[in-house]
Amino acid sequence: MLGTHFYHEIIRKTIIGFGTLFNNIELRRTDSSGNIVQTIKVPLAYGPREKFLARIDSEPQLDGRSETQIQLPRISFEMKGIAYDPSRKLSPVNICTTPKSENTEAVYSQYSPVPYNVDFELNILSKNNDDSVQILEQILPYFQPIFNISIKLVSTTQEVKDIPIILNNVSIQDDYEGDFTKRRSLIHTLTFVAKTYLYGPISTSDIIRTVNVDIGAAIKSGSRYVRYSATPKALEDYNSDGTVLDAGTVNVSSNTITLISHGFITGDFVTYTVANGTEHTGLKSGEEYYIIKIDSDNFRLASTKFNSQRGYSIDITAANAGEHKFSVINSVDDVYVDSDDNFGFNETWTEF
Repeated sequence: MLGTHFYHEIIRKTIIGFGTLFNNIELRRTDSSGNIVQTIKVPLAYGPREKFLARIDSEPQLDGRSETQIQLPRISFEMKGIAYDPSRKLSPVNICTTPKSENTEAVYSQYSPVPYNVDFELNILSKNNDDSVQILEQILPYFQPIFNISIKLVSTTQEVKDIPIILNNVSIQDDYEGDFTKRRSLIHTLTFVAKTYLYGPISTSDIIRTVNVDIGAAIKSGSRYVRYSATPKALEDYNSDGTVLDAGTVNVSSNTITLISHGFITGDFVTYTVANGTEHTGLKSGEEYYIIKIDSDNFRLASTKFNSQRGYSIDITAANAGEHKFSVINSVDDVYVDSDDNFGFNETWTEF
């Protein structure tokens, strides 16, 4: 079981989604009159705060600093851990399916997602308190203490979920050692938890097109059973192979319709429609009928498949003018039936 490769990038997407929340924070400095004299977009980077503190300590002196030295303020964040969340547990045997749509190419199925909490730590590094609290006030009002983000967790199935980001704690650390030439490090640490879900591998299943049910009974002389089979039956002419007939092709005395080399067989399913004219008396435009084949050029119509197989035809009492069309709906059209179409069933019983 283990070893089947799949990778939905859910953890990666959760990290990116979390970091994106803080990538547009600005710091504005004003003069004594309240005029803005400087606007700084606060840098955001992924990594532990110790990495950035080490870069600050690498060249602490104010004199002789290189232009590439780390600048403050800045924000860093990192994932600190992952833990299973039993409070959001779903039934492990439930199977989630995604029906075929314009955004997918098949019917997908996978087991219910597993809830996990991803812990994050966000650090605001600055050298004065005003910068820190200005950044902090642009973050805290959005968390009460939850802020939801929508993430497409599984691209294949277009699975989108709202992921709650919960603010757990805010702490302050002020490192200010040495004389006035040393750089100060004021750190506000915010801890969060993201309640995400992890999905397993995806199975691709095709549409079920045949169902067989065996019904049997054991008797002393042996066992006998019958098999019921059902397949999708099209209710519309998918390949548009309808034929337009003139009124003169109908013989009302014998209820026979003439069409040279019609190609029908008894039991074929057709739809009768009329355009620019009047229905033949006895038939109704838009209704479905079944073929009773007489020969290669003549046929009659029946109201049900049962009647067509027994030769019970519909009585046509008058032939009227217009474009009378019979759209053939048969096994060729059955192939085009999709899962979200309106369809019926071809049913057969076989005795064994």
